[in-house]
Amino acid sequence: MSDANQTPLKEATSIITITAILVAVGCYAGAVQNLAGLAPSVLWLAGLVYEWWPALNALHGAQIPLLVGSATIGLAVFLFGIPLAPLLATSFAKAQLQNAERSTARLKRNRANLQKKERAKDDFIVH
Repeated sequence: MSDANQTPLKEATSIITITAILVAVGCYAGAVQNLAGLAPSVLWLAGLVYEWWPALNALHGAQIPLLVGSATIGLAVFLFGIPLAPLLATSFAKAQLQNAERSTARLKRNRANLQKKERAKDDFIVH
């Protein structure tokens, strides 16, 4: 974790949120570039959303249906991802614990090597 004050659950929620935003932006960019399959799907989904919320018809602009469809996909990723946040947080906590165990083992090895070198220096030689 990058911030000590951030719990694994908060970090998992942040990652899911960022992923949802990136998916929405990727869908919008793909739909603007008219990718095969993606552009019609986003427009179809936008049509469904326009049926559910007729107030969206008040928005005017050539790209508004693409924005609505892409935002819907991003929202769906967020809503389906949030229940998975505890699982993701558990994996973060396990990884953090493994990193701490590896660091502890490395510190013990280094300490043992330093003590061994100090003992080797302390040999009492009489001439």
